[in-house]
Amino acid sequence: MQTFFILGTHQALARAELEAVVALGERAVDVDDVVIGEMEAPNLSAIQARLGGVVKTGLIHATAKDHQELVDVMAALIHTLRPGADKVRFGVSVYTGGHKGKMVALRSQSERLGLQVKGALKGDRGARLVTSKVPVLSSVIVKKQRLLDDGIEFCLFPREQDILVGVTETVQDFETWGERDYGRPARDAARGMLPPKLARMMVNLAGGDPSTHTILDPFCGVGTVLTEAIDLGYTKVIGSDADEVAVEATRKNVLWEVARKGIEVVPQLIRSRAESLNTFLAPVSVDRIVSEFDLGSPRTGEETQDELEKRLEKLTEMYTEALRALKSVMAPGGIAVIAVPAYVLDDGSIIGTRIVDRASLFGFSMVPWKQDGSLTPTLRYGRDGQFVWRDIYRLVRE
Repeated sequence: MQTFFILGTHQALARAELEAVVALGERAVDVDDVVIGEMEAPNLSAIQARLGGVVKTGLIHATAKDHQELVDVMAALIHTLRPGADKVRFGVSVYTGGHKGKMVALRSQSERLGLQVKGALKGDRGARLVTSKVPVLSSVIVKKQRLLDDGIEFCLFPREQDILVGVTETVQDFETWGERDYGRPARDAARGMLPPKLARMMVNLAGGDPSTHTILDPFCGVGTVLTEAIDLGYTKVIGSDADEVAVEATRKNVLWEVARKGIEVVPQLIRSRAESLNTFLAPVSVDRIVSEFDLGSPRTGEETQDELEKRLEKLTEMYTEALRALKSVMAPGGIAVIAVPAYVLDDGSIIGTRIVDRASLFGFSMVPWKQDGSLTPTLRYGRDGQFVWRDIYRLVRE
């Protein structure tokens, strides 16, 4: 069964997360923000709930060769998939299927196409076309217009020879993600916080087994990694931070998440510098480390490149001592997925740390990510206008 996934803003990270979680067979499309592959009886609701970087999922139902066949196929699918409703709401979103020219052309015709489908239904049943100011319907529109319940969102993917016609099955639950971010009891924007979606992606990228593995965040901050791990089923969670306020914030947020899930989790929370964790934890007792390491002092944007390089070197020295301690508590074969700072310079270039070199001193090997058909040591997370981005690394304990 052909299944499509629409990736969020950080496509490389979202694609890596998808590959870590979902076993896709032969891929019909894998370009930009679209991945279409073969799956057997996919539970798309469960997959969507687990992923942090995918905003829509759905199934491919048909193909069409030209505009008129596309109208006929969409009208037929409305009759087949929503047979009981007297009046049906539907929308049309056009994504890439690998042919950019056809995508642009079809996007310019999408409203006209929808009106033609509406006309094809006239006499049989009423229909209302849901539109947007942008070429694709957002998750918010799809959910608020109830297109998943008693309506339909068609997702079209133009290819060289045909157009794949998909129907959206799930969208990212923006309300739940908002609550996970803004509804938790302890927040500290002044310190900077790891976004919950990024934390979720990092936990998934670590590829652990929640039923058996122990996960550690040695720079736990307000506990975002641990709450996301708990939501994914982890019950053996450890967090540490040198800041007592951070440890208490983590405790509040973890207990809040445990209560929301209605499960039994007894977190181990430690006030300690990461460099000293081997005095608190047993050797080889940790299976996965997922963490945003200390990002250092907030940037003003006025720093020189020399100042920034010195700041990164100081952070790298701290990371070096942390890795020395973490190596002894981590089980052989254990995976660490870590975020470290990367500084944006005035000319737009980005400089990062030498953490991979230091990690290799203590028996950690870097596992590269696949990106655009090649391998890269880091996946980068950030937005235009930010002074500090995040470099995401994956290390394995030899």
